[in-house]
Amino acid sequence: MKKIITFALILLTAITIVACKKDAEYKGLDKNVSGEISVMLWSGDNQYHEDVGHKDWKPEDISAQNVATVYAVAKAFNEIYPNVKISVYAKSAGPDDGIPWSQEMENFKLEHGKYPDLWASTDLAGDIGKGLVANLSQFSNDPMYKSFNKGVMSMMNYYGFQAGLPQFLQPWGIYINKELAEQNNIDVPEPDWTIDEYTRFIKSAPGGDEFYGAMDANMSIINTGTTTINYQILNHKSDEDYVNINSEEVRTLLSEYFADWAESAIWPASDAGILPAGYQDRFGWWSHNAFTRNLVLTNDNDPWMMGDAAHPNPAHTTRAQSEDWDIYPRPSTEYRRNTVGVVLDPIAVHNYCADDGNYACTDEENAKIKLAYTFASFWVGDSKAWQARADQQFLDNGILKSAMNDSLPFVTGKEFEKQMEIWYSPEIHQRFRDKEKMPGWHYILEIWEKGDIWDISDKAYPLRFTEESGTRRLNLYEWNSANTEEIAQQIGVDTSQRRLAPNFVEAVLSHLEDWNELANQRFAQSDQDLRNGLKEYYGYTDKDFE
Repeated sequence: MKKIITFALILLTAITIVACKKDAEYKGLDKNVSGEISVMLWSGDNQYHEDVGHKDWKPEDISAQNVATVYAVAKAFNEIYPNVKISVYAKSAGPDDGIPWSQEMENFKLEHGKYPDLWASTDLAGDIGKGLVANLSQFSNDPMYKSFNKGVMSMMNYYGFQAGLPQFLQPWGIYINKELAEQNNIDVPEPDWTIDEYTRFIKSAPGGDEFYGAMDANMSIINTGTTTINYQILNHKSDEDYVNINSEEVRTLLSEYFADWAESAIWPASDAGILPAGYQDRFGWWSHNAFTRNLVLTNDNDPWMMGDAAHPNPAHTTRAQSEDWDIYPRPSTEYRRNTVGVVLDPIAVHNYCADDGNYACTDEENAKIKLAYTFASFWVGDSKAWQARADQQFLDNGILKSAMNDSLPFVTGKEFEKQMEIWYSPEIHQRFRDKEKMPGWHYILEIWEKGDIWDISDKAYPLRFTEESGTRRLNLYEWNSANTEEIAQQIGVDTSQRRLAPNFVEAVLSHLEDWNELANQRFAQSDQDLRNGLKEYYGYTDKDFE
C-alpha cells in the first residue's frame, strides 16, 4: 500500500491550500428532491422504524440511543429536504453479538429486498472487497466534505477511494481514579505520565479482595508506545514490512514491564483462578463497572462510557462513585511521547452502481449515492444535526438522557469549536468542560488538536485475513490473543496460569519472529484483497497502486 500519511502530520497541516485553479462549484441537492434512505446501526432496539423524520415521538417513546440519534437528525434533515423518507434499523446489542455483523447485513437484504443505504461498518476494507461501498471522493468539492478533518478521512481512504465518513470518533485514553488512590495514600501521577510512573502507580494497588491497579496487562501501551507496531502500520511503505512485533523496542517493553502489569491486573488473576471467589460478580464482569465501583485504579477499556461515568444523577447505574476521576493519555515510553488511541466507527454509503450487475454508474445510481451521502454528511458534520442530537432526549434505563453520544466533532476550524460547545451542553458532558476536575482530559484534547496520534482503526484499516474455514481474524491474531488458552498452549505456557506463568514473557519473546512473519504475510494478503476489490468493482488498474 502507498505510504499512508500519518494522522499526526495531517492534523498539523489541516490548513486550506489555495489551488492553482478554482475548484468547480459544488451543486447540492434540490430542496424538493425525493427518495428513501435506510440506515443500519447497533445500540438500538431491534425494530425497523420507517420515515422517522416525519414522526412526532415523545422522548419516553424512544428507548435506544441510536434510534434517538437518527430520529433527531432525520427531523432536522427533513426541515431542509421534506420529501426524503429516512428509516432506521438498529440492533439492540453490539455488532457481532450473537450474529456476525456481515450476516446482519445479509438478513437486512433478505427482509427488505436490498442492502441498507447507510450502515455502520465493522470492516470497511472488507466491504470494499465485496463491492458494497460507494466512493465518496466524487464529493470532494462539497464545502461540508472539505470541512472534515483530513486526518480522520484519510483513515478511511484507500488509494484515493474515500470509503466512509466518521460516524463515531473518540480519543482512547486511560480512566484514572484519583480519589481511590488518595484515600489509600497512593501518589497520583501527572497527566503527562511515563510508562515507569504508570507501572509504579498500578503496582501500588493491594489486589486480593480490595482493589487492583488495572483491568489488564494493556498491550495497547506497547502498540502505540513503539515505532514498529501501529506507527509502522500507519506509515507503511511499499518496500518495507507492515509491522515488526519482533523489534528491540517491543522486546524491551515486554521484558521490562509486562510481568508487573499482569500481576497488578484483574483479568490475569481471573484467568489464573486466583481472584477471590465472587469478585467478578461485584462488577458484573465488566471493566467499566470495576472502575466506577472503585475496584480498580485505572481502566484502559470502554472509552465510549465516559459520558455515563460522568452522569450527574448519583442513581445512574454506570456512574462513577468516585468524585475525583479523570482520563489520561497513554503513558510515554522511551520511543514515543504521550498519545491516545482512536475509536472510529465508519459509516458507509451503499454502492448502487453494483445493483444491476453492471458496475458502471448510471445517472440514476449516482443520484442515489448523492442523496445518501448528503444525509450522511449532514448527520456527521452539520451543526444543526449536532444541536438536534444534543436537544433530543430518550429513555435510558428509566432516565431521560440526551441523544448526544461521546463522539467528538469531525469538522475543523470554527465549526469544531461551535460543535464542542454543543458537545459540552448535555449534562453528561458538563464535567469535561472543567479543566480543574479533568486536567487529563484537557491534555488529551491538546494531543488531539496537535495530532500526536498514530493509532489505527480496527474497523477501517485492512487488518483482517480469512482462514480456510471462512473465519475472519486479525492479522496480528497471535499477538492480540496472547492472553487466551489457545495461545498459551501453542507457546508452551501453563494454560491454568496463562499471563501469570513464570515463563510467559520468555515464551512470547521466543515466538515473536514467527508471529511477525505470519502477520506480514497476512497484511500483504489483506492489501491484495483490497486491491482486487477495487479492480473488480470500481475500475481500478495496477497503475492506480503505483
